[in-house]
Amino acid sequence: MGTDAFGIRDVVAAPGTRAQGWLTIGETPTEPIRLPLIIIHGRRPGPQLCLTAGVHASEYPGIDAVLRTVQSINPEELAGTVVAIPVVNPTMFQRRVGFLSPIDGLNLNRTAPGKAEGTISEVLAYTLLNEVIGVCQYHIDCHGGDLGEILWPYSGFAMTGDAELDKQGQTLATLYSPQIVALYREGTALPPTAGSMTTQAARRGVVSILAEAGSNGTLEERDVEIHLRGIRNVMRHLGMLDGEPDAVDSHLFPTDQFTVSAQRGGLLRLKIGIGDTIKAKQPIAEICNLFGEVVERIIAPQDGIARIIWAHKAVNSGDPIVKCWIAAETEGE
Repeated sequence: MGTDAFGIRDVVAAPGTRAQGWLTIGETPTEPIRLPLIIIHGRRPGPQLCLTAGVHASEYPGIDAVLRTVQSINPEELAGTVVAIPVVNPTMFQRRVGFLSPIDGLNLNRTAPGKAEGTISEVLAYTLLNEVIGVCQYHIDCHGGDLGEILWPYSGFAMTGDAELDKQGQTLATLYSPQIVALYREGTALPPTAGSMTTQAARRGVVSILAEAGSNGTLEERDVEIHLRGIRNVMRHLGMLDGEPDAVDSHLFPTDQFTVSAQRGGLLRLKIGIGDTIKAKQPIAEICNLFGEVVERIIAPQDGIARIIWAHKAVNSGDPIVKCWIAAETEGE
């Protein structure tokens, strides 16, 4: 690190300083599309950590956690460099939409590695991987439940087959999550998502973890705190901040998942909550028709932990109701 400055395009920070500016990646008919970029370049040598949030820009707790983190860091006390983009998908943020870009209809977290010349989402994915995430050693992508999703917090890492990289990825994911750590492996019931930012970054040698907390377009302090604690733990583990990580004694490591769906349409009366441990044959919900008659009683097909509950209460036949983890305790710890 020494006396060298650290920069991305025209946003450049000298040691012991911070810099911020805009990263332009395209334009609409009326305005540029640009990302807020913050670089905090520590006085002391250390690793480079990239923080991103707002890939799905209605997942607000991760966004707020990155904003609070960059405001709390003193570059004179920091070891290494933090590169942060708190809102990766500004058009979605502006228009308050979930999942898909209102410009090109693509899910940015299924678009990586992107293209240098493509649609806005493809260029955005390419730029992030090559100019931002790819210039760092470590990466945390902060997510949560999108609009319509109630989510139980977890972290994840896409295993690569590189023993050292995978060991670091599992360690960071375990430090981040308060309970659930998903390790995605090819050829298993939990394979990596090929088009995700974290999977593509890991394939390029970046220790890149997925961090999930928050639900359904809300901004709850408990969800923000999960992200803040996770970022702080990772930075302390990497020696970027003073102090020891706030470790959890045990974690659950999913090996599979299953989704329970409605077979009839009507009003859904849910009998479980997010994060609940569910037993096989346990009542999950009932559906009544518009005359108030119960037309379906839904039971759990097997044991699991409720990881996503869809917020809609008016359901069609075939609509998902709950997705559950199948988990084993304390693998690899």
